[in-house]
Amino acid sequence: MSGAAIFIKDDLHISDVQVEVLVGILNLYSILGSAAAGRTSDWIGRRYTIVIAGAIFFAGALLMGFATNYSFLMFGRFVAGIGVGYAAMIAPVYIAEVSPASSRGFLTSFHE
Repeated sequence: MSGAAIFIKDDLHISDVQVEVLVGILNLYSILGSAAAGRTSDWIGRRYTIVIAGAIFFAGALLMGFATNYSFLMFGRFVAGIGVGYAAMIAPVYIAEVSPASSRGFLTSFHE
């Protein structure tokens, strides 16, 4: 996102503050995704939750790619942030569940 911020600023004619909020808001939105990921993974399982996270990532990328104004781009960042939260919460747990005990710590930290 940081490489595209210059072009987004010029294309959408937004201020520096709006660019800063646009780039930084993803971390705030990911809190919501990580809060929902635990319940989702208990409900449908870790593997399908990772699939849902990928679908949410894809939807967020499409929304951001087709954004024509700042609010539409922020909505795309919101959706992508939910996907980031899902993946950040579930991927290490799933890796820990399927990896052998001898390499579990390495593989779980390798994700980061």
